[in-house]
Amino acid sequence: MKEIEVKPMFEGQIHERQQFKVTIDGNDYQGIYHEGDIDWFHPHPENDLSDAHVDHIESQVHGFMKENNQ
Repeated sequence: MKEIEVKPMFEGQIHERQQFKVTIDGNDYQGIYHEGDIDWFHPHPENDLSDAHVDHIESQVHGFMKENNQ
């Protein structure tokens, strides 16, 4: 995973969320981060990667969000 891109969704509204994108081995995966939960869009990385790899990616996303107060 090279980097995490984050942009707000529904900014300023009560249901504001953080949308993120990660690129792994040339494949883009996107999801929503809210209150410590990650919901993946399709394609879901578990379709292409092992559970351990997905757990590692999610750990990095959680760390990035905490560091950047998302």
